[in-house]
Amino acid sequence: MAHMQKSVGLIPVFAVVAALFSASLSSFGQTNVTLSNPEAANILAGNYDPAMYTPAVIINEPDSVLHGIINGVSKDSLLSYLMHIDSFYQRNSGSDTISSNYGIGAVRKWIFQKFGEFSSTNENRLVLTYMDFDRSICGKNHHKNVLAILPGLDTTLNEILIVEGHFDTRCESVCDTTCYTPGMEDNGSGTVLVMELARVMSRFAFNHTIVFANVTGEDQGLYGARAFAKYVWDNNIPVMAVINNDVIGGIICGATSSPPSCPYMNNIDSTHVRIFSYSQSNDSSANSSHKQLVRYIRLHQEEDINPLLETPMNINMIIREDRVNRSGDHIPFREKGYRAIRFSSQNEHGNGTGTPPDRQHTSNDILGLDLSVPPDGVLDTFFVDMGYLRRNAISNGVNLGYLAIAPPQPLPEFNPLPDGIEIAMIGNDTIYKHYRVGIRSQGSGTLYFDTVITFTDSIHFNITGLDPGKEYYFSVMNVENGVESLISDEYTVLTVGMNDYIKQNWGIWMDQNFPNPFSGETEIRINVASPHEMNDASLQLTNPEGVVLQQIPFNPGTGENIVKIRPPAGYRGLIFTSLIVQGKVVQTNKMVVL
Repeated sequence: MAHMQKSVGLIPVFAVVAALFSASLSSFGQTNVTLSNPEAANILAGNYDPAMYTPAVIINEPDSVLHGIINGVSKDSLLSYLMHIDSFYQRNSGSDTISSNYGIGAVRKWIFQKFGEFSSTNENRLVLTYMDFDRSICGKNHHKNVLAILPGLDTTLNEILIVEGHFDTRCESVCDTTCYTPGMEDNGSGTVLVMELARVMSRFAFNHTIVFANVTGEDQGLYGARAFAKYVWDNNIPVMAVINNDVIGGIICGATSSPPSCPYMNNIDSTHVRIFSYSQSNDSSANSSHKQLVRYIRLHQEEDINPLLETPMNINMIIREDRVNRSGDHIPFREKGYRAIRFSSQNEHGNGTGTPPDRQHTSNDILGLDLSVPPDGVLDTFFVDMGYLRRNAISNGVNLGYLAIAPPQPLPEFNPLPDGIEIAMIGNDTIYKHYRVGIRSQGSGTLYFDTVITFTDSIHFNITGLDPGKEYYFSVMNVENGVESLISDEYTVLTVGMNDYIKQNWGIWMDQNFPNPFSGETEIRINVASPHEMNDASLQLTNPEGVVLQQIPFNPGTGENIVKIRPPAGYRGLIFTSLIVQGKVVQTNKMVVL
């Protein structure tokens, strides 16, 4: 996603539970956000030679990415990371930073070390760095995120992808730096998911740079993520997407789990995962770039990933950006204008206040009552289920991999028809000749696509026969080498008849040209229903390949206006005529030159 202008107003973050904050936390924000490794800073800025990070054998075909990640992500690896993290005893952001085997400092050093091991087995292609920032958190003024960066092969757009999880945790008291904080669900699960993806995905070579980020300070106010969001914003680094993983491995419902969540205490669910994302509306019309990313993930889960899993996973798109009165590390990025979502378990064991009998934010957020592997090897007896955590890692990894090799997001033109829509691909999007259109409809009771239609060998296509009096939502994806781009912005059509629709929205419409087909000259009548400010009105004529043949400006008055058209000398065939007002395509008709 292109870096947004800094003048854009920021939408306030959802309120965080008051109990998460302490009077001991000072009010000043993060300062001095820096990277310890200058090489990492250059890569994030796009100032590097991709050849230096190109592997001996490039593996990035979609099928190789899909099968490689599914076969590569290991329950055993995830379990070993979790058990080792547990050995550090304390992970509060304000805990010890000197010890080699205790406290937040020892944890981040171990994560950095593991990233280094993953890199050494893959031609040293992961570039490691700490992200240092100053912020008073529970008595400590200096903190470090841990990043492993996989440089992309193409710096043309330099859009980076970020997958993150926070490695800090806490007990009931927000600044208790001596209690036992296993934090296996919250958020050991997200931490090891990010680590495992770094291990598995560093053997691939993607076009876009991927950042595997373990951040700190989440449990006191999202401070590590805020520092990261500030860094990319201040350095004008374009971010395609941020995928946050927090509370992503547990399958047991707690008594106080924050809604929207699980149905009752001790309910088990290892086949669904919630994805939270921002949108302004809270009904079935909910849409945003964040929601579109969730639809992208669900599409690939159903079409590509689930057929290869013994236990299919179901993606639940949640209308809310996070749970009621809760917050997460995706939100600082969304506040800066970046596309950002949160993966979270369907069942959560607490509401963040450490309220018994729930385990979240207590010393009881443990891996399981019995830390030994069961004799039958079935790990479902753990509170953090390794099979479930593995499947969530796969969902993250496959979609990150696809996005990292995908074509750019399209910018199609949508033009309403009486019973449907005409979609025209323009500009650079015309090169693909392979597109997918996602359709949602009002009243279907779903936030997901009802239908996905594929079009090939054309850059104009009509979808008609839709029910009258009903709202439909259309989105488009470019497809290259079998991989879909990010989904376009959604376009809404109310099927009440073309002229009625255009009158309702613009107060101006055009009739079909006459004569049609024609040779020499034809006329188009432009109708203006009532006095209206029609700045920058024009007719734009394009050929079927999207090349503009003519741009005819005019100043329409109330009533009927006639525009006479003569095509370019020697032109024969189909022409698309678009009525453009204030830079927007109001309507497009077809005409034929004999």
